[in-house]
Amino acid sequence: MLTDELKSYIDKISPKLQERFDKREKVLLIAREVIRYSGETISLSHRLNKEEALKKYNLALQRLDELRKIIDEYPELLYGDVGTAFQEISEATIVLSMYFNEKLKTAEDLGIPEIYYILGIADAIGEMRRRVLELLRKDQKREAEETYKMMEELYELLWTLEYPKAVVPGLRQKIDNLRRLLEETNHDLFLAHLE
Repeated sequence: MLTDELKSYIDKISPKLQERFDKREKVLLIAREVIRYSGETISLSHRLNKEEALKKYNLALQRLDELRKIIDEYPELLYGDVGTAFQEISEATIVLSMYFNEKLKTAEDLGIPEIYYILGIADAIGEMRRRVLELLRKDQKREAEETYKMMEELYELLWTLEYPKAVVPGLRQKIDNLRRLLEETNHDLFLAHLE
């Protein structure tokens, strides 16, 4: 009978669905931890607290490893906070490298899809503006100029990635916002030189 066959099928797949649900819950928890540790890494880097920044970064990397293993098994769970976690760890990697000359890890080193790394680069440019403003506050104009130059170069690199939205979702909008950010930063530098 049809209903008996479908009941048998549902009984058979229910454990798989429960397992997928459990993994989804675990993925969301781990992704949020990666996001939090990455954010703390960035904040600590801005405060020039290298030791603590590296501790948080290593915690983020450990959790990222767990996250990747689950995503490898259940690729359909790569959405939402998982993508954000990949993006945030990329941003933290770039900020660490900028502040402390740590060896830059690429998307391949981190084991994440390139699109999230590219978006992380875009976000890191915003963190560079924060650095420029802090350097100007300390009257370190030369270092501020160097950081601004890095911002410009990264912007130019991202600008060359003229792909449809479906290839790197959200990049176009980030690039548009970065143009404004660069103009504001350039204006801040100009005003600092007038003082």
